[in-house]
Amino acid sequence: MDKYQSYIEIDLNRLENNFKEIKKISGASKVAAVLKANGYGLGAVTLSKELEKLGIDYICVSSLNEAMELRAEYIYKPILVLGYVKEDMFDILVQNRIDATIYNFDQCYKLNEAAKKLNTVVDIHVKIDTGMGRLGFLIDDENMDSTIENIIKIYNLSNIHLKGIFTHLSDADGYEKGFTKGQYEKFNNVIDILKENNVEIPIKHIANDAGSIVFDYNMDMIRMGIGLYGYYSAPIVKRASKINIEEIASFFTTVSNVKYLDKDETIGYNRTFITEKKTKVATIAIGYADGYPYSLSNKGYVLIKGKKAKILGKVCMDQTMVDISDIEDVKIGDAVLLYGHDKDNYLPIYDVADKANTIIYDLICRLSMRVPRIYIRDDEIVKVVNYLEH
Repeated sequence: MDKYQSYIEIDLNRLENNFKEIKKISGASKVAAVLKANGYGLGAVTLSKELEKLGIDYICVSSLNEAMELRAEYIYKPILVLGYVKEDMFDILVQNRIDATIYNFDQCYKLNEAAKKLNTVVDIHVKIDTGMGRLGFLIDDENMDSTIENIIKIYNLSNIHLKGIFTHLSDADGYEKGFTKGQYEKFNNVIDILKENNVEIPIKHIANDAGSIVFDYNMDMIRMGIGLYGYYSAPIVKRASKINIEEIASFFTTVSNVKYLDKDETIGYNRTFITEKKTKVATIAIGYADGYPYSLSNKGYVLIKGKKAKILGKVCMDQTMVDISDIEDVKIGDAVLLYGHDKDNYLPIYDVADKANTIIYDLICRLSMRVPRIYIRDDEIVKVVNYLEH
């Protein structure tokens, strides 16, 4: 690791453990890996290849670009684009056998025409809005009849295979369970009405991580995101969990300078920190351009030699200053743990997110391209993805 001043270490043994643990609760249901946002910042291509070997059933991404990155790297598992695809990209979607999310009839009719011209059939998943308020057919009293009518029309389109139907739980990791149960009931009601109209859909899915762990809403497939990476979206999910998942990512940087500053010296932009005594300060080679939160200014901390070093002043674009007055023998080149594991030392990402006033998803998704992803197995480096080398 010595050649990289900052990097994220990703443990593939832990990824394998997490997948096997998730399989325990999935039962006969398929497992879809949610690998949007570059696999939550941890490298969608590498994670996809690992999960393919482990037996993942499906991959979910946000956009056609994300799906095409995986297809270009010879990922052959079914891929579902969860978000919007522009009409002029339908040919690419169809030619690469990528599943589309459908939430209005006109959209699907045009997709059907694109598939017809290519003399093939395209798989689609209809999305129902049961309370998220984003994408999805509406199913309130005013819209239910037209939604059912449109789904029946979609089902009968010549070059469309209605492979799946799904919705998204908006509060499955919240403390009040009534709303989530209501979403489940609304979704099943739509399925029942479609069955009465002879519309049978092979893959019905509603469960995200919390939907599976807390509610057991596995249906035909579960969509696992943050849990694959060893994290829980909220304490209530962790308390309800019957599985043992392990955090796969650890974020490191390096000490780039060590100096003593006298009392009443200022540190960082806008001089937001003033020393109250003679202070030993380390500069570390990480900043908000790497994805380290600016909101940790003057309140976050890192671990150096297993001890806490508080952030002094504002997090800069490329560098950050920390107090090492109580840490002996710190020198340029020493490793700095920003979150995760380092042998016997542990800095919880949950603590970092809390101090940054954000969520753990945000912390890992925001990792920039200039942070190399280093993959280890059995404590040995098996792959390095350094986006800037190319």
